[in-house]
Amino acid sequence: MALTVVLTAGGTREPIDDVRFISNAATGALPAAMADALLELGHRVHYIHGPGALLPGRATLEVDLTALDAAALGTATARWLAESDARLAAMRAGRLTLYPIQTAQQVTQTLRDVCQTLQPDAVACAMAVADFAPLPTAGKLSSRQASLTLELTATAKAIDGVKPAAPQTRLLGFKLLSAATEAQLCEAAERQIARTDANLVFCNDMRDLRQGLRRGLLVGAGGQVRARLEGGRGHAGLHALARAIVAAWLAE
Repeated sequence: MALTVVLTAGGTREPIDDVRFISNAATGALPAAMADALLELGHRVHYIHGPGALLPGRATLEVDLTALDAAALGTATARWLAESDARLAAMRAGRLTLYPIQTAQQVTQTLRDVCQTLQPDAVACAMAVADFAPLPTAGKLSSRQASLTLELTATAKAIDGVKPAAPQTRLLGFKLLSAATEAQLCEAAERQIARTDANLVFCNDMRDLRQGLRRGLLVGAGGQVRARLEGGRGHAGLHALARAIVAAWLAE
C-alpha cells in the first residue's frame, strides 16, 4: 500500500539584513536518500527543504577505483541504472512534491499546513531548523563598522506542531550531538520524545560525520535503543543507512 510521507531536509537561512543571513552546515543528504528509498518503494513523498539542500532524484555512480575490475564496474553500473530508473518512474508518476522554504518560521508553518491537509502516514523531521534568529534590519548594514552585535531570539520548534496537526502519524525525530556518549544521545532523544510525542528518534554524532561514517541509534520511548544502524562510508553507506532507517520507521 502506498503511504503518504513528509520529510524535512537541509537547513534554514535567518536574515540579518537584506543581503546577509545566519545558516548552518546541514546538507539534507540523509533525508534526500530516505526520500529516494521511499520513492523506490512506491510511496508518495512530500519534501520540505531549505535553500541548497540536496533533493531526491539525484543518482550518483560510486565505484572504488582502487579495486576496480570489469565485473565490479558492471555490477555497480547495473545497480545505478536500476536505482535511476526507479526514481525517474516515481518522479514521472507525480509521487514527489517539493516545498522550498527559507526560514524557521516558514518551515514551521509549511510543515503544520501540510500535516493538517494531508494527514500523512509518516513524518520525518530531519531539517536542521535554526534555534535562534536575528531581528532582521531593512536594507544593508554598513560593512565599515568596527564591530556588530546581533540580538537573537528563539525560534519555534517545527517538530512540535506535527502531532497536534496529525495525531496518528508515525513521527521520526532527529538529534545530532557532538562528542556525546550513547547515554547522552539516548537522554536527548528521550527529552525530544517526551516533548513531541515522536515514535522514534534517530541520534548520531558529528564526530562520525566528520570521519565519513554513516551510523547512529534509533531510540524509542523511555530512551531505549531500538536499533544500532551501521551504514558505512560514502554514497553506498549513506543509502544503506537511509534504507535501514526507513524500514524501521515504517514498521513502527
